[in-house]
Amino acid sequence: MKKRTMNHNQRELRNEEQGKRGAERKTAVSPTSTSKPQPQAASQSPWYSVVNRRAGVLLLLLALLLLLPASGALAQNYSFAVPELKMQVFVQPDASIHIVYDITFENYGSAIDVVDIGTPNNNYNLSNFSASINGRSLTDIRTSTYIDTGVEVHLDGATIPSGQSGTLHVEFTMPDMVYEDTTQDGYASLQITPTWFDSDLVRGNSDVWILIHMLPEVQPDEVLYQDVPFTDKVIYEEHTVVGWRWPEGTATAPNEVGVSFPQRGMTRVVQQSLLDITLKWLQDNPAVSFTLGLITFILVAVAFFRFSGGTGISVFALLACGLIYLLFMSPLVSLFAWIPALAFLIYVEKKRGKNKDTYLPAIAQVEGGGIKRGLTAPEAAVLLEMPLNKILLLIMFGLLDKKAVRLVDDSPLTVAVEKDYIVKGDTASKRRHDRREVAQKFGVVLRDYEHDMLDVLQDNAAKPVHKQDFGPAMKELIQSVVDKMKGFDLSDTQDYYKKIISRAMEEAKRMGDVPELEKFLDRTWPWILMDDNYGPVFRRGGYSYQPIWVRPYIGGGGSAVPSGGGKSSGPSYGGKTSFGDVAASFAGWTENTAGKLATSISPATLSGSGGLVNLGGADKVTGDIFKALSSSSGSHGGGSSGGGCACACAGCACACACAGGGR
Repeated sequence: MKKRTMNHNQRELRNEEQGKRGAERKTAVSPTSTSKPQPQAASQSPWYSVVNRRAGVLLLLLALLLLLPASGALAQNYSFAVPELKMQVFVQPDASIHIVYDITFENYGSAIDVVDIGTPNNNYNLSNFSASINGRSLTDIRTSTYIDTGVEVHLDGATIPSGQSGTLHVEFTMPDMVYEDTTQDGYASLQITPTWFDSDLVRGNSDVWILIHMLPEVQPDEVLYQDVPFTDKVIYEEHTVVGWRWPEGTATAPNEVGVSFPQRGMTRVVQQSLLDITLKWLQDNPAVSFTLGLITFILVAVAFFRFSGGTGISVFALLACGLIYLLFMSPLVSLFAWIPALAFLIYVEKKRGKNKDTYLPAIAQVEGGGIKRGLTAPEAAVLLEMPLNKILLLIMFGLLDKKAVRLVDDSPLTVAVEKDYIVKGDTASKRRHDRREVAQKFGVVLRDYEHDMLDVLQDNAAKPVHKQDFGPAMKELIQSVVDKMKGFDLSDTQDYYKKIISRAMEEAKRMGDVPELEKFLDRTWPWILMDDNYGPVFRRGGYSYQPIWVRPYIGGGGSAVPSGGGKSSGPSYGGKTSFGDVAASFAGWTENTAGKLATSISPATLSGSGGLVNLGGADKVTGDIFKALSSSSGSHGGGSSGGGCACACAGCACACACAGGGR
C-alpha cells in the first residue's frame, strides 16, 4: 500500500508530557470536626482562659496536619484498567468528523467520578457532546481543566466504585478535520489518534480499536493507509469501513493512524499548501525548529561581528532580541532565516577578502595634475598599496639606518629606541620638537610617521615588533600620503615610483664590483626591497649584502662582516645585538621577518576594528545611557516590597512567570 505523508491537526491533540490524560479524578474532601465550646468556670482566671484558648488552637492545627496526609493519599489512590477502548470516526461531507468513544474501565482504586477525553484541537463545541455511563445519560460535560485540549465528563451519581467496572460512551463532532491530500490529486486525508490516559494509573494492556467510516461514494480499494497498515477493511451498511486493532495494545500513549481517500461525496475539504504542511511539520517537531533557529542565530552572530570587527555589542543585543522574537513567533522563520544569514556571512567574508590588501582611501583623480615627487620609500609603498608588513619593515630599517633605534634581537625582530631619542614630552608636538633637536645634532631628518613609530616603540621597550600595535601610526601615515596627493595625478605618480624601483633594480643588476654595489645598495636598499624579486640583488656569488646598522664600524666607514651561520654578537651603537641571520643573508632574513610581521598589522586595524564598519560609538552611547539610568535610579530612596512578582530583563523578548499552578 502506498505510504502517504500528510499535514493534519491531530498532532495538536495533546502534549504527552501534560498527558495526565483523560482518565479520572476525584476531589478528596478533608474531614473536619467541630467541638461544642464549654462555658468558662467562674473560678477560672483570665490567664487560664488565654492558655486554654491557645491550647485549643494548637490541638486543632495538629489535627488538621494529621488529616492532610491522609486526604492526600486518598486523592492519589487511583488505579484502574482499560480492557477495551473503541473509537469510531464518521467522515462528514463538510470536512468534519463525528467521533464515538466506548471505553471500558475496571476500577481498583478510588471511585472514578470524572473522566477527561482528549480532542484533536480546541475547535469543539460543548453543545454537540453527549455521554452516558452503562446506558445512563450524563449531562455535566465541561472544558477540561486537567488537559490542554479536551473535555471532562462528570459521572455524577454513576461513579465507578473500586472493584467494579463501567463503560463510558461519548459522542461529539469536530470541524475541519478532513484535509486536501497534496500527494495525490482528488484525494482527501485524515489523521487521528484516540485519547489516552496516565500510565502511572493504568494497569495492563488494552484492546484498542480504531474504525473510520467512509462516505457511501468511496469504494474499499480506493482507501489508502498512511504509515500504519489497515488490519480490517469491510463494507458495513453500504459504506466502507477501515480499521486498526491492537488486541494487546496500550491506552497510555497515542495510537496515531492516517487514511487517504477520494474526495468523491465531499462538499469541501480543508485546503493546504506545501507551506502549510511545512509549518505543521515544524510545529510537530520542535527540535528541528530549535536546531534551525540556533544555526540561524550563530550565522547572524558570526556575520555581524565579522562585519563590525567585534564592535556594536549593544546593536547586536537588539538585533538578537528581534531575531529571537521572530523565531519564537513562527517556526517558518527558522526554516528560511538561515538562508539570508548565510548569504550575509558570505558577503562579509568576500568583502573582507577583497579589502584584505586594500587600505588606501579613495584619492580624487586629477588628470594632468602632475606627479607628486619627493615621497619617501615607505610613502611610495603606501601609494602603491604594498603589504603593510613590508611598509612597517621599511620604516624599522629606516630608523635603524638613522641610528634612532638599535637592533636588540633579529628573531623575532626587536628594536629599542636609542637613549638620545627617548623623550618625555606630555604632547606629541612636544616630543617631536625634542626629537628634532636631537636629530639635527646627528644630521638626521625624522619624518612625521617615524615620530609616531618611535612613540610606540618607546612605550613598549624590549617588546618584539610584531607584538606591538602600530595600527594608529600606520593610519596616520596613510592619511598623510592621501593629503600629499591632493591636486596631483594618482596614476602618473604611481607609474613614476614604479619606474624608480625598476631603474634601481636594473642598475644594481648591472654592477659587477662588490664595493660599488655595496655603496649603491646603502643608498637604494629601500627601493630595492620594494621590488618583488629583490633577493638575487642582495646575494651575488659568495657575497651577501649587510646593511650599515649590522656592520661594526667607527666613524662612518667600516668593513663587511664575513658571512656565517648561527647567532653572534657584535658592537652596535653602544650596545650588543645578535645578527647572525642578518649577516648570513640579509635578503632571506628580511623575507622571514616580513612574514612574521604579516600578522602584526592588517588593513582592518586601520579603521579601529577588524570588520567593515566600526560600531564602537553605538556601544559607548548605550553605555552612557545605562550609566545615566543607573545614576538616576540610585538617587531615589530604597526599600523592598513584599509579595507580588517582579521580572527584569536586560533586552527584550523576555518572559516572566510569577506563579505556578495545576489542578
